[in-house]
Amino acid sequence: MAEQQGGGAIVGGTRDVDLNANDLQVESLARFAVDEHNKNENVTLEYKRLLGAKTQVVAGTMHHLTVEVADGETKKVYEAKVLEKAWENLKQLESFNHLHDV
Repeated sequence: MAEQQGGGAIVGGTRDVDLNANDLQVESLARFAVDEHNKNENVTLEYKRLLGAKTQVVAGTMHHLTVEVADGETKKVYEAKVLEKAWENLKQLESFNHLHDV
């Protein structure tokens, strides 16, 4: 059975992030995900914009980010998962998966 934290959030469940809140931290994580993917795969995707974001409390916070990138002339949408553990100063790209072309 899932436990509840203050504010009614279910531990382990995801919650939507309000992109209209102009959250620079989430934008920064999206840019980090694209940069890490570029380094890991030796590609040059260009970050365009954040389309959606959710967070999930795990052993830290898992950020589920939907980002639009440019691959040359083609725009593509990816889902990135970034694990963040602020107390360890850790930020790690867990996955970066192509969803579709725009």
